[in-house]
Amino acid sequence: MIEVKNISKSFGDNHVIKNIDTQFEKGIVNLVIGRSGSGKTVFLKCMVGLFEPDTGEVLYDERNFTRMSENERKNVRQDIGMVFQMGALFDSLTVAGNVKFPLDMFSTMSESEKKDRVEFCLRRVNLEKAHNLYPAEISGGMRKRTAIARAISLNPKYLFCDEPNSGLDPETSILIDNLVMELTHEFNMTTVIITHDMNSVFEIGEKVMFLANGSKLWEGKGKDIFQSDNEGLKEFIFASELMKRFRKS
Repeated sequence: MIEVKNISKSFGDNHVIKNIDTQFEKGIVNLVIGRSGSGKTVFLKCMVGLFEPDTGEVLYDERNFTRMSENERKNVRQDIGMVFQMGALFDSLTVAGNVKFPLDMFSTMSESEKKDRVEFCLRRVNLEKAHNLYPAEISGGMRKRTAIARAISLNPKYLFCDEPNSGLDPETSILIDNLVMELTHEFNMTTVIITHDMNSVFEIGEKVMFLANGSKLWEGKGKDIFQSDNEGLKEFIFASELMKRFRKS
């Protein structure tokens, strides 16, 4: 479980995150949704220590990450897998090399153990035939699956995904959503996904938090989102559905 206790973050006079309090449960897919500029990515960066919150705390299974020294945080970060918005693969490394990179950096595995782990992760995301290909030689969906394989290579307890469907067609987006959900349940991870994709909300949003102007306006199960009487959330859903229809026309 990840607990967020009243965190706030400002940049000068710009109050980006305002007293957010929530919990992300283990073994389910937790989504953070909202318009561009609502504070989603800053919120994620505060959770993983890329930004320091001005106030509040972040706890990983009761470990107070906010109050840890940088050296103490290294132990927590080894339990964290990250899927960045654009994949953030190393162009000079093969698919297998990208997945192996965290193992070389942070594990004490033998070369034989690393090879087995890379093969397992690539097989789990259905990329077992792409070992020797480079990122420039594979599709956007395959790059995202490579990023997911890399994120789970160290068998993390916590998985963060920043807009994993960005730039993908609807069919591939569904495949990525289903893959993340399957891995979350299979490995019992605490998964947090930053997204504005309403299809993800309906398909895999076991818990959803809606941000607007840096504040939490709604929280609940994805299946209950249409029952909300929150006007900001209703406007977001309407705008998202309208944009989806416009793109199809």
